[in-house]
Amino acid sequence: MRSSFLILTLFTLLLETGSATTSQPRCRCLPSDSCWPKVDEWNTFNTSISGKLLAVRPVASVCHDPAFSEAACQEVNESFTFSLWRSNQPGAVDQINFENSAVTNETCYIDAPRASPCGQGNLPIYAIAATSPQDIQKGVDFGRTHNLRISIKNTGHDYLGRSVARGSLQIWTHNMKGMEFSDGFSPDGCNSSGKGESVVTIEAGVQLKELYAAALALRKTLVVGFSNTVGAAGGYILGGGHSPLSPWKGMAADNALQFTVVTADGSHITANEYQNSDLFWALRGGGGGTFGVVTSVTLRTFPDVPMLLTSFNFTAPAEQFWKFITDLHAFLPALDDANGAGYYWIFTDGPQPHFVMSTFFLNQTNVTPIHELYAPLIQANQPNATLEYYTIPIESSAYLIDSLLVGTDSVGSQVVLGSRLISRKFLESKTGPDQLIQVLRKLAPNQATVFLGHIVAGGQVTKNGHGSNAIDSAVNPAWRRAITHLIFARGWDNTTPFSGQKEIMRNMTKVEMPLLKALEPDMGAYINEADFNEDGWQQVFWGDNYPRLLSIKRKWDPKDVFMCKPCIGSERWNAEGICRID
Repeated sequence: MRSSFLILTLFTLLLETGSATTSQPRCRCLPSDSCWPKVDEWNTFNTSISGKLLAVRPVASVCHDPAFSEAACQEVNESFTFSLWRSNQPGAVDQINFENSAVTNETCYIDAPRASPCGQGNLPIYAIAATSPQDIQKGVDFGRTHNLRISIKNTGHDYLGRSVARGSLQIWTHNMKGMEFSDGFSPDGCNSSGKGESVVTIEAGVQLKELYAAALALRKTLVVGFSNTVGAAGGYILGGGHSPLSPWKGMAADNALQFTVVTADGSHITANEYQNSDLFWALRGGGGGTFGVVTSVTLRTFPDVPMLLTSFNFTAPAEQFWKFITDLHAFLPALDDANGAGYYWIFTDGPQPHFVMSTFFLNQTNVTPIHELYAPLIQANQPNATLEYYTIPIESSAYLIDSLLVGTDSVGSQVVLGSRLISRKFLESKTGPDQLIQVLRKLAPNQATVFLGHIVAGGQVTKNGHGSNAIDSAVNPAWRRAITHLIFARGWDNTTPFSGQKEIMRNMTKVEMPLLKALEPDMGAYINEADFNEDGWQQVFWGDNYPRLLSIKRKWDPKDVFMCKPCIGSERWNAEGICRID
């Protein structure tokens, strides 16, 4: 502890000896500003949280002078693209482009020469390795008092880069791993005499692999995501949260019954249907990093059920291939009616384009109706279509997902996403599937595009948006009409200058995304997997819910203690989120 404290102090002194400037009005304090806390203030704060304040540096800094260490650099090289390792580092996120700063022209590339500069970029200056709500409360109070930019991070699995911010104080919830299952939960303030619901309450740092494994041991399952490093209680569920179980039981946010959250004034409160209900509404879909720091969430659990799986493959020359992709999207409404869920990949590169789809049928073991479901699609595309079935006639959904979450996610590269929610109505129309595929064919040649379709809407996701039992939440209303969530990526390597990166992103936002948006102007995109430069992002990510969300933001955080881009109310701030512009 003494050596780490010395490093912390030296790091602060180094920052403070830089060129000092007077903080501009309406801007957050940065290390070069005179308003930045002094060393003794940081030390006092560190003592108040039992030494949990960490000086953050890029993980690749040990491969550069003056911090070069051959052994440490080798270890980082070996772990650099391992998602679980990156999630354990306060100075790392999954996509390294969000660690860099075009504003200050700072990077810290692991493959750059040892003597090349290693800049702080968009990474925070300090991180609070929180283990309790009290740590977070003290961090929020300190950040608010000193006018600091606050960033919130669990794992860094964030395709929009909201968990990092240049010059910020990071609240790192990764070590909050508490988890408690119950079969008789009632939200605080509920006076019902019923027996309650089966739930799990998880603290802010619990990751999906940990959650699935715990549920499996109790033969339970729940609606959360399908990735090693997603933190279920963070931005995932706050953005709505899709899952392969969503057509069966709805969005993850639909199944959230209660949150505990540290608000902008440093209070630690409970939000549910019975108390602080406006905040509860906003937290179910309004996005992470903007209303407060969630310390725990209580989610419904369900008895585990059997699952039937299919694996579909198709390879053919281009014209035949794209005809099949058209047929496939026209087939999705029938798959929805059969309560199917899953994922499909459209690979457009190579000698011949290739298609792979994995589908899940919850609480289903009979192959016959699934065979009949697929038969017309297969017969129309013989002999290139192959379909295999896997039946597991035991309570297996949690087992299957837990067993598939091995290895690592794709991390350590420089990537941005574009996405669109495609409605069932559009794909049921006479020309809809063909119009969609014409757009995909225009997008495909750029970077040999791989399209990823998420069959995670429809079913109960749709039902939860309609009728007497409709769920009133901030989830983008487009989800209630969607049948697939379609994404593609654009990337670059470490030799691409910021000007080249900017052009790639500009082309996605201004040229490519409008092609998809024009198909269904009234639809939108999923806030957690989208182009963070979206024009009209308020409507795209939240639809008609945005004005209500903005009003709730003004009530609970009038001074924007919590701010990220693109998040509720962030239009009041400049592109970096450091200075107010309204």
